[in-house]
Amino acid sequence: MKILVVLTGGTIGSKVEGKVIDVSSAAAYSLINLYEEQYGTDTEFEVIQPMNILSENLEPSHWDVLCNCLDKVDFDAYDGIIITHGTDTLSYTAAMTGYCYRHTSVPIVLIASNYELQDERSNGIPNFYNAVCFIRENTVKGVYVLFQNDRKENVVYLATRIMEADTYLDQFSSYGKVDFGYMEDGHFVRTEHEQNPTIEELNAPKEKMVSVQNGFQKNIVMIHPYPGLDYSKIVIDESVGAVLHCLYHSATACSSEGNYSAVEFIRKCKEKGIETYVSSFKQETSGLYATSIDVLDAGAIPLVNISTEAAFTKLMVAYNQNDMDPKEFMQANIYYEMLPAAKI
Repeated sequence: MKILVVLTGGTIGSKVEGKVIDVSSAAAYSLINLYEEQYGTDTEFEVIQPMNILSENLEPSHWDVLCNCLDKVDFDAYDGIIITHGTDTLSYTAAMTGYCYRHTSVPIVLIASNYELQDERSNGIPNFYNAVCFIRENTVKGVYVLFQNDRKENVVYLATRIMEADTYLDQFSSYGKVDFGYMEDGHFVRTEHEQNPTIEELNAPKEKMVSVQNGFQKNIVMIHPYPGLDYSKIVIDESVGAVLHCLYHSATACSSEGNYSAVEFIRKCKEKGIETYVSSFKQETSGLYATSIDVLDAGAIPLVNISTEAAFTKLMVAYNQNDMDPKEFMQANIYYEMLPAAKI
């Protein structure tokens, strides 16, 4: 079996000097050595390192680097690809990879580590081991994240459904609260649930939807609502491709008059020729709040049942490609990012 390992940095590629954690090229490559010491050398690894950063320093230009790297890879020459990454922005890079490489002929698995590899608490090697096992089983194609949680469960996430780790326990979760599956004793177990695509759906041939050929040049401005948000302080200029305005859980935002009004802000963006998308909207049959209707009437485009990370990254892809109309791209379910209506 042959696996391409793409190193990008993060804690899994870091070491501690004094009390400072930072990326290290030597530490990144030690991942393979530590794995082979524990599990043997029956797998051939080809290792490349297109970048080496702490993931909190991730910029769209780094996605250019990663995409340029993957575009040059002959997927058929490998049984699978493992991308190592930092935890802070893992969910964003995972979603981007899912949109751009949904058509992959082999599994792509992103992994990270909660602590540097030399720390006995680190889950870096278990994550790498289970990624290797996941690829070896050759059950599904597509793009995934594999990360061991604090209960030692080796969770497999769909790339466009993993959400940022929480700020207290540092644990990841799946949008919709249903994980795609888990690894048990080196074997993949899919979670049987209507939210999850079937194995047949995942393995069905898929076309490459779009290519980001000129880099992620257009910015997406993302706004999170909070009481007292003053929209007059937000500057939107020609460098902005679109705006993502997140909503409260009820799919609402402030619609009063004045500087606190999301509705007035959406109208002003519309006047500048800049579309505002709102997420996550709900597939409601019992009606919408008056404020939700005000947001739609102002010209906002609803994104339904999608995580913040998946919506933002999807917009980054949509407005930096020329293969599809961005609005059409945003309304299509590219890689299982849009969940079915919730049954509450």
